[in-house]
Amino acid sequence: MKKLTELRKNLPEIIKIALINLVFLAIFIELGAAALYWSKNKQLFYTRSENQTDEAIAQLGLPINPTTTDETILERLHPFFGYVLKPNMPINLEFSTRIFSINNLGFPADYDYPFIRQNSNQVIIGVFGGSVASNFSMYEIENQVLAKTLKEKIPELANKEIIILPFALGGYKQPQQLLILNYILSLGQEFDFVINIDGFNEVALSNLNYQENIALSMPSIQHLLPLRDVASNNLGVDELSAIAKIVENREELRQRQETLQKSKLASTYLFRVVSTQAAAKNYQENLMEFEKIRGQKQQNPQQDFILRIENAREAVDVDTAFNRMAELWANSSRLMKESLENQNSLYFHFIQPNQYYPTGRSFSEDERKIAIVDNHPYEVGVQKGYPVLLQTVEKLKTENIPIFNATQIFDDVNEIVYIDSCCHYNKAGNQVFATYIADSIVEFINQNAEVKKRWQ
Repeated sequence: MKKLTELRKNLPEIIKIALINLVFLAIFIELGAAALYWSKNKQLFYTRSENQTDEAIAQLGLPINPTTTDETILERLHPFFGYVLKPNMPINLEFSTRIFSINNLGFPADYDYPFIRQNSNQVIIGVFGGSVASNFSMYEIENQVLAKTLKEKIPELANKEIIILPFALGGYKQPQQLLILNYILSLGQEFDFVINIDGFNEVALSNLNYQENIALSMPSIQHLLPLRDVASNNLGVDELSAIAKIVENREELRQRQETLQKSKLASTYLFRVVSTQAAAKNYQENLMEFEKIRGQKQQNPQQDFILRIENAREAVDVDTAFNRMAELWANSSRLMKESLENQNSLYFHFIQPNQYYPTGRSFSEDERKIAIVDNHPYEVGVQKGYPVLLQTVEKLKTENIPIFNATQIFDDVNEIVYIDSCCHYNKAGNQVFATYIADSIVEFINQNAEVKKRWQ
């Protein structure tokens, strides 16, 4: 009884001590979180802008897909291009602080197409390729890495207005770039020069076509078959369930990113970073599960689909398949250059870096968790396909095609540059890539006096 009385007597003091300890613990956690934020971003957490897109968010591994709340199918079948995005749909990327809108032809751009040159002072640059090219376009529009370099290092362009026209979308692979280029040229589109960024999709996604006995020249089955099955009412219950999970994951990630930016305390920010990373990992796993379901699905060869997709004409071994991928890729690049030469336009071709193609780059443990997934569906395609593409590069150079191998540009970069386990780059990665592209183009132009005369 005496001990109970003493406990009651000392209870306020015990509670006071406990509360003081909790306050100190909270302060300790907050200081630790703030220190961790500083170590990763070299910035005091409390001074950041609420709307600022910082490196911590760029390193979460969030998907590159457009962010919408009222759309479950973002792509639309296109009779010439394969597919495009839904016009007027807003799109924002993790490394960007602005919202882009989808134009009349289904591309994220500031202008409808064809864009008509408004005066002789405008320099029109088209960008073609897949999602990495699309991201480069939007990064360039916002940050003007290429534009500033052109104006600073080429006197003839110092006072020009640089216009960037994106014609790239996620999953595009040759000959889609070639077909889109010739279509837009037929509509009267003018270019001073075109940048084609590719390589990854041509081997990683074409390899998926090969595995499914679909013609290598067909658009990516990863992107096209779900649209075909929706149009043909051929989606199974398991596929619909997987798609529903992916859509749910994407909405969850959107909401988590919004709350992340609104964090007022470094500790709550850190907690939300961890939870968002877990959600992003779940999203990637569900994407891979969907691909697994698609791969296991037995297609009925007698079924009459509303969309015609060409099957492979003959069975070939894997080495022959990759040689044909490279041949198709090289032929498409040649024809793009030829089409542009007929319009008195320049052509520049860049092979994008990818984490599954081994170079001199060393991955930190943090980046490896984001960028590398064992037995990823794209891994075999990249590891077998990139060496074949790079062998073909030397031949293209002898044909005076300005082609640049960018696969090693991240080798000396210590910070994280990849944003997911596919192929995409964060803000730091896009800056390095954009700088390489800008410097390569400037060097080529400065070495060709005849080229510079067109802007005098």
